[in-house]
Amino acid sequence: MAFVVLVVIAGYGMLQERRAADARAYVRHSLAVQETILALEADSAWMEAHQRGFLIGGGAEARALRDRAFADGERKARELARLLADEPVQADNARAAIAALEARHARMLETGRIVDAQGLEAGRAAMPLQGEGSAARVLAGLDAMRARQAMLLAGRTALAERQATLFRMVLSYGTALALAVVVVVSVMMLRQLARNARLGAQLARLHRLQEQRAHELERSNRELEAFSYTISHDLRAPLRHIDGYVRMLQEDAGDGLDGDLRRYLETISESARRMGALIDDLLAYSRLGRKPMECTRLDMNALTERVLEEAGAGRSPATVAVASLPAAWADPVLLRQAWVNLLSNAIKYSAPRGEAAHIEVSGEREGDTVRYRIRDNGVGFDMRYADKLFGVFQRMHAQDEFEGTGVGLAIVQQVVERHGGRVSAQATPGEGACFTIELPAGGVA
Repeated sequence: MAFVVLVVIAGYGMLQERRAADARAYVRHSLAVQETILALEADSAWMEAHQRGFLIGGGAEARALRDRAFADGERKARELARLLADEPVQADNARAAIAALEARHARMLETGRIVDAQGLEAGRAAMPLQGEGSAARVLAGLDAMRARQAMLLAGRTALAERQATLFRMVLSYGTALALAVVVVVSVMMLRQLARNARLGAQLARLHRLQEQRAHELERSNRELEAFSYTISHDLRAPLRHIDGYVRMLQEDAGDGLDGDLRRYLETISESARRMGALIDDLLAYSRLGRKPMECTRLDMNALTERVLEEAGAGRSPATVAVASLPAAWADPVLLRQAWVNLLSNAIKYSAPRGEAAHIEVSGEREGDTVRYRIRDNGVGFDMRYADKLFGVFQRMHAQDEFEGTGVGLAIVQQVVERHGGRVSAQATPGEGACFTIELPAGGVA
């Protein structure tokens, strides 16, 4: 009988704990809703204040601050709609408030256009204070949500108090019997403490192993740096000697070289230069993976203009059309390297077209993603081999057709993936190729 009573008390206690947890969760939920409503109300007020500042003195700064306040409010409105998704009445209230906020901002935008066209007086006259598109609609929707949330919270609080009172009564009558299980619980706790001690010792061993592996990784990185320096210094010097002595032979021998010997020397010199280019590209590829990311807001049109000059667009007969590109949140050094490789490829592989060569650079923002496309009407490639396109030393064309080391697109993929994005390509042989870069919008507003 005592066992049954203890089981009942324990079961009821667990039920009450779940109820209490639900009540606490609902209180936190209600507080989050109220906090979000207040924040949304503050953003609406800032939007109104900046709009009034704009209508008083004009100027782009007030207008930009107004639109930023609207963007902040819109994010909070979406968060509010998510919090209230399981409460139909409140969800309707949230949608109404969001619609009113959007309508208010739309009127502000329309007022801005009137100011631009007719002046501040006309803009002030066109700004509604009541009715459709006014701030009163926004505040009314927020007040309705706040009032209903307070009512729901009061009801939940009253229910939780009644349940807590009932639980205290049951607990009081069951306390005497509950004392009997203290010994059993103590034994279980001691066993659990012993298990915890064993787990703690295992965690300590794992932590030491992790530290050891971190030291090994750090040592490997240092060795890789030393290896990169060795490649850069010890391999480049012999290549320079080979190329230099070949040139000296060509100059000293002059006309004494027959056609075959001259071709042999030119092949040796070209192979040495190509080996040097391969070493440079391998070093660039290895260093990109270790360079710390320093992301900032990038003006992609300005970056494209600089990269086109570096890629030799001015020396190419190709026509390059650059559309308005959305800004990116990225590391400028890394992303510049990716664009140099992509635009250089577009210019190189469209060169056989001569003056008919055409390159298009376009971009767009879609939600939390910015997307850029580089399209050319060059030689293209066979999509059956597209899975090898971004591998190191993978080439779609022979060396005697187009120069290159086969590392450029591997660098592009590494840069894009380090930014959390993806790169893809579509092509048709003889008709051209299109490379697409997708990056997270990140901190770009």
